[in-house]
Amino acid sequence: MSQRKIWLLKLVLPVRYGRIITGLLLLSILLPLFYAGATESAEHKPPALFFALIMAYIIPVFSLITANAQEALRALRPILAVDDAGFEQLHAHLDSTGLRLPLISLCGAAVAAAVHTVFISQSVSAAIETAVTSVSGFLSVMGTLMVWIVMTTVVVMLLRQARVFGHLGGTIARVSLLDTRALLPFARVSIISSLAIIGALALFPLINLEGGLNLTESVPGAVAILGPLVVMFIIPVWPLHNRLSKLKEQELTRVSDKLAALLDKPGEVDLESADIDTLSPLLAYRREITQLSTWPFTMGSMTTLAFYLIIPPLTWAGAALIENLVDFLL
Repeated sequence: MSQRKIWLLKLVLPVRYGRIITGLLLLSILLPLFYAGATESAEHKPPALFFALIMAYIIPVFSLITANAQEALRALRPILAVDDAGFEQLHAHLDSTGLRLPLISLCGAAVAAAVHTVFISQSVSAAIETAVTSVSGFLSVMGTLMVWIVMTTVVVMLLRQARVFGHLGGTIARVSLLDTRALLPFARVSIISSLAIIGALALFPLINLEGGLNLTESVPGAVAILGPLVVMFIIPVWPLHNRLSKLKEQELTRVSDKLAALLDKPGEVDLESADIDTLSPLLAYRREITQLSTWPFTMGSMTTLAFYLIIPPLTWAGAALIENLVDFLL
């Protein structure tokens, strides 16, 4: 099956600072468009700032993530047991795909957008009426559809990238317990994909603040990306973690067997024995292996992730606080 570049990546201008320029252009086009409907009196005005910001954010960020994933793959090249042709195929899998997967994503997003719109309107007839009786309602429905299409495509493609690295860590990469630094690109892919989705989650309270919707009405979209967020964080590193865990267990068993051979029957060490010179290095080696982590994360990367994880809850709590404050003042 022929592979073509993912359509969202084609939207990013291929120039210097192209991602920033693309984001600003999307914002300058979409914001006036949705605000044109927001000026009309309606029960549910389109959350113009949310619609514009999330698309202006996620499209350039998806391009950045893909570029980082390809960079991570190149960094792993020395430990990958594949030939050049196989490596190029893996590289292409990160930014290209066949026609079937985008079509499935598009259909799934359309269905999800329809269900979400009905959920907000509380009935199919009300949803249709909202879409056809006012510009504001039409833009709300179209904005919802656009966000679902873009976010679904991004999530599906990020999960596909995660599966590529999961496959590499599970079967193809050469691993060593004493040289896990070469495995850090797996952690980088896991974390940067998660940070992109966390950033999108932080924008969801704008739906409530500007669109006049209840905060609960944005929950379906948040849940739809929260689940994949956990999955795309785990997939790139889990198979590698399993391999390292098995290697660690095997090495500890091997060292324990050697230590057992040096002990006398009661399990004690004869300090007068010449084997004490062999025992000390084995004990030090066993201690070193025991302390080795089977996850390819550094303390710095986990600290960064933990810091970003608190952003969405803070923005959601802040939105609820502002809403209550406005209701109190009015």
